[in-house]
Amino acid sequence: MKLYNIYNIKLVGILILSILLSSCSSSKMAEDEQESLSQEKLFMQTNFKEEYLKEWKNGDKFVCVTNELPALLYPKNGVKDNYSNLQGAVFEYKGLEEIQTWKGYETNILFEMGNSHFIYKVSKPITDIFSSNFTPLLPEFVSYNYISKADSLLKERVVYIKTYNWYTTDGVEEKGRRLIPVTIQKVVAGNKIYPLSLIFKTDEGKEYMVYTTMYMSQYSAFDKLFSFTNPRDKYPQIKDSIWEQITQAKVTLGMTKDECSISLGLPNEVSQIPEYSGLRERWIYRTGTYLEFKDGLLVEFRVM
Repeated sequence: MKLYNIYNIKLVGILILSILLSSCSSSKMAEDEQESLSQEKLFMQTNFKEEYLKEWKNGDKFVCVTNELPALLYPKNGVKDNYSNLQGAVFEYKGLEEIQTWKGYETNILFEMGNSHFIYKVSKPITDIFSSNFTPLLPEFVSYNYISKADSLLKERVVYIKTYNWYTTDGVEEKGRRLIPVTIQKVVAGNKIYPLSLIFKTDEGKEYMVYTTMYMSQYSAFDKLFSFTNPRDKYPQIKDSIWEQITQAKVTLGMTKDECSISLGLPNEVSQIPEYSGLRERWIYRTGTYLEFKDGLLVEFRVM
């Protein structure tokens, strides 16, 4: 009997120890994951999260980013075609209205714009909405709180832009420079795809903008487009003259493969070309650009 009790005590001790070790391991993994996130990802993760309908508050405001009324939003009274030139209009969330139909209970999401009233129909009761992570499909609406928070955190902040795809403040696409410092002037509503527009100023005093989001799952998220730290500091071995070429997406003879990849990105295809004196390595891009290297240095290129 005593041996049995001792055995049980040992077994319980082993189980407790296993749980503690597992807990420590999970905690360590979480800490490591947190440390592996970039400053930009941490900024996004800490300050922004998608809000579900159950978290909306009566009076929350949304900015419309299209001229037309959202496809799934209907006037409570009146004709949908009567509403146009809505870009920049502010809609206010006015709560939920549950109605009974022959199918069962459904919910209307209520909005107001001035004296006009609108509904977004959801084929589920309010209880189902509040017990789930439901969000209405309204890419035409951008939360005013979302815009305002991004603006307050980023306005007048110096960051380093990582994309060449700039837009003028009139919305005309223009090839810019990358890996250079810019100062964010303000954050405003974006478009149906990317809800935010970051307007920034270059050292020359010109203003441009890029479209982005603060949610990490998307392609043009903030961390993909901007850096809080100077990328130049990672490459002290690169000459200033070469770095200037890189910021303009240019290459020049004699550049290394690393320098070319920083400037133009990685190629879509790599091949080896035999020569009497050895091998050339050819990089091919979808744009038609190609680079050829010999002994690790650029000897021929065509940039489209």
